[in-house]
Parts: sequence; structure tokens; C-alpha cells
Amino acid sequence: LFGPECSGKSTLASALAAHYKGVLSSEYLRTYAQHIWDTQKRTVARQDISHLMEGQFEAQQQALEQASSRGCPAFMDTNIEQLDVYFTYYFGANWGQIPPNMRPLKDQVIYLLTKPDIPWEADDLRDQPLARETLFSIFKTYLDQKKARYMVISGSHKERLKQACEFINKTWPNLHV
Repeated sequence: LFGPECSGKSTLASALAAHYKGVLSSEYLRTYAQHIWDTQKRTVARQDISHLMEGQFEAQQQALEQASSRGCPAFMDTNIEQLDVYFTYYFGANWGQIPPNMRPLKDQVIYLLTKPDIPWEADDLRDQPLARETLFSIFKTYLDQKKARYMVISGSHKERLKQACEFINKTWPNLHV
């Protein structure tokens, strides 16, 4: 799943993993950022970039390996390319780049771009309640430039799950449950 903060990615990823009996890869960025907030009372900084990339990549690889061994799909609450967008937004275009070996293969991934049309919920980490539409546009532009297969997901949680399942089933018809 792909999109700005507080746009329903985690909720939808969990629902999809349950619906398809798949593997869920949680958002490494959130786990790491919460840890440094709790232990150091600071936010993610440039010094954290390589650790975040490695941690997200490892989480993705573990989910993909589990899914492969179980013969089921993997659902990424976020993926490493989400970090690419966030790093550029927060640290500027010269932050670096995701190594090519960490990027997903284009024919093996679809993106569910979550629209921020649900209420924003504050927590320790969320800091962009007024920039969600701007960030959504940045995420969409990123996918358009990649010529990625994606669908914009919006509406209630129930509507989002229905839209996502229809897109997944159309893209991968043999994945029906």
C-alpha cells in the first residue's frame, strides 16, 4: 500500500491479508520512528536513512519468503518506495537513492494508493495533517512517473476493501479466495 500518513494503509493492509489469507508486512518506518521517539524523544533524521532502508527491505523480504513458502500473497503496509517519497519530501532531492536491488520488480507488484479522505488521527509520529492532499499528489506523481500499476483507493473502510479486492482480482485472477 502506498500513500500519505493517516490514509488507511495499515487498516487496509490488515484487512487484505486476512481476506486473502496472506502475509502482512508491517510498516518498518513506524516501528523504528516510534522507538527513537520513545527512547530519544527525536524524530527521524538523515542519520537514520540507511537503517530505515535496510529494515524495510528486510521486513519485505521476510514477508515475501513467508508468502512464497505458504503459496499466498504478501501485503506490504508500506514498501521501500514509500521511503523514497518520504525521504525526498523531508530531506530534499539530494538525500540519496534506494539501491536498485531493493526495489520491487515491476511485474510483481501493484500499488493501492490510499486517498486521505478519512479523518486524520493524531499520534506521536504523524506531523502532516494539513499536507495530506499535497503528499497524496506527490505519491501519485511518483507512481505515474514509474508507469506503475495502481489504483486510487478511497471511501469508507468497507468501500476501500471492496475496491482493493476488485483491483487485485482483476490484476491476478487466480488469487481469488
